[in-house]
Amino acid sequence: MKNNILHKRMIFRSALILLMAAGFIPLKAQDPIFSQFYNNPIYYNPGYIGLTSGVRTRFNYRNQWTGLVDDCKTYTFSMDMAERAIPGSGGIGLLVSSDKAGTGTIKANNIGIGTAARIPLYENMVAQVGFMVSYAQKSVNWDDFVFTDELNPRYGRIYKTAFVPSASNRVSYPDFSVGGVYRFTSTGSSYSNIQGTIGAAVHHVFQPNESILGLNSPLPRKLVINGDLVLEIERGRSSSYRSYRTTGSFKFNPGFIYEKQSEFSTYALGVNILKSSIYFGVWFRNQTFDLFKAKDAIFTIGINAPFNSESRMKIMYTYDYIIPDVRTAFKSSHEISLVFEFDNFSLFSGGSSGGWSPGYRGGRVREMECCPF
Repeated sequence: MKNNILHKRMIFRSALILLMAAGFIPLKAQDPIFSQFYNNPIYYNPGYIGLTSGVRTRFNYRNQWTGLVDDCKTYTFSMDMAERAIPGSGGIGLLVSSDKAGTGTIKANNIGIGTAARIPLYENMVAQVGFMVSYAQKSVNWDDFVFTDELNPRYGRIYKTAFVPSASNRVSYPDFSVGGVYRFTSTGSSYSNIQGTIGAAVHHVFQPNESILGLNSPLPRKLVINGDLVLEIERGRSSSYRSYRTTGSFKFNPGFIYEKQSEFSTYALGVNILKSSIYFGVWFRNQTFDLFKAKDAIFTIGINAPFNSESRMKIMYTYDYIIPDVRTAFKSSHEISLVFEFDNFSLFSGGSSGGWSPGYRGGRVREMECCPF
């Protein structure tokens, strides 16, 4: 009987957390996070739309805190396409996401379209500014909640609650995000190629009201800053990523991401490595800048499978190990990404030309048009 009561209390606590997340009481919500942020770029920054040539589609799935009965599952699908034939255009993009808490007690769905403008700075430098307009909807299933006045200390849930659900179980609103990206590339004596990228974005610019009960619950703005380097070492020069096979190329990709939304902030720091079509990596995530007090250790493994010299498929899996003692209750998180890349695809130009714009030529430009990792 005690176990039954404890179970009911856990259900109530989970419901209380979900209520707070839905904006029913004054608590600032937090967007879903992804360990594989590098495989979900336009989710974090619309400036990445069309940054590399061709078209890219990405499917992302994350199962957060599998030890909880009401764990969180998040799905995203994104597609972006570069369009160099349109002067000043970076590309166009689509993002669809769905976030489910528990068995679907609270759902958040989002669909957005975006575009980016491309600014060539030099033969080996480029910047992009992008924005995304989204339509968001959040809903709640009132039947899944358990309230304290329904519980009997001996017999469990036997009473009818006095809580009267709202006539509405969903709220919809427009949303807006904006971001910028700067990328450079160079060649050196130690590395066949070095490419660096840094970006910053602001989400929920106009802070839409997400309260289902018609209260004032503005969605806090989110700041995202990220950056990475791709260092490529080759035994025999093979020109670029497009001609990469198993020529002995070794790619080293350190990076970071920082996210801040209301009073919540987190950062991740780590490295991915690509060797002989196999990915592996180690990352650490924390709420402070003290690496020795990291909350999560993230382990990555994956495969890069080329179809031909202009297209490929990537599959990557990450396992999030919670370092503190709360791992007994929360356990681990899992994430899977499936990416398809087609370098030589364009709606308006009939294929990628390999350059940014008329007047820019050379190997460095072509390196920047290629997918870096």
